[in-house]
Amino acid sequence: MADKPRKQRPSRYRDIAGKLQKEVRLGRYGVGDLLPTETELMAQHAASRQTVREALRILIDQGLIVRRAGLGSVVIAAEPPVLFTHSVTSLNEWLRYSNETYREVVATREITADRKLAGLLKCEPGKHWFLIEAVRRADQFAAPLGWVEIYVLRKFAGVVKRSDHGRAPVHEQIARMFGQTTEYAQMEIFARGMPAGIARALKVKPGSPALTVVRRYYGLKEELFEVTVTTHPEGRYTYSMDMQRSLRPRA
Repeated sequence: MADKPRKQRPSRYRDIAGKLQKEVRLGRYGVGDLLPTETELMAQHAASRQTVREALRILIDQGLIVRRAGLGSVVIAAEPPVLFTHSVTSLNEWLRYSNETYREVVATREITADRKLAGLLKCEPGKHWFLIEAVRRADQFAAPLGWVEIYVLRKFAGVVKRSDHGRAPVHEQIARMFGQTTEYAQMEIFARGMPAGIARALKVKPGSPALTVVRRYYGLKEELFEVTVTTHPEGRYTYSMDMQRSLRPRA
């Protein structure tokens, strides 16, 4: 039986970070100014010290502030830098985007794969899909990080109605709602010219350099049940992967 979608409130620290981002963007705290102290922020937002520190960490990660020992949180930029770096250290992280980003759904529809689309998805021509189109963002003020096309089997279309749809990876939502597990996955990364159909939404010129990431998710009996295609404009997204050689004792 499918799980019922749960209503989830935004994390408290994200809410505080969003308010601070807005205040910096609107000039209440200019470049070089100090943000209120942790104690002052705790009182203003009725939050714990840990919650406030998590909120400030988001602003640090976005390049808006730096912490100076004995001084406090100093504003160093009014807008987050456009570039977003995604560092991967585990298989779970490889299958998902950073938790600091989210998807903003633009449109949904049913679609049948023609030969060109089938080649991209690696499915048979004529296969039926439910398509979710969205913009990926780091926050509501910064330029979009990329355009997302999520193809799922039509029987899984209900994931788009979940309250956590924009934040959680779709393959995880499918697992919760329908019990569909991911047995293995593939990822491809390649460069191409920015498609004209999505250039305007990303605020770039058609044909400009773009990075495309394709993730394919397979269930039991090698059934392809989801394909996610994300296209990033040049200079807005970096995919970083850390690897370490495993030392094994000799036989």
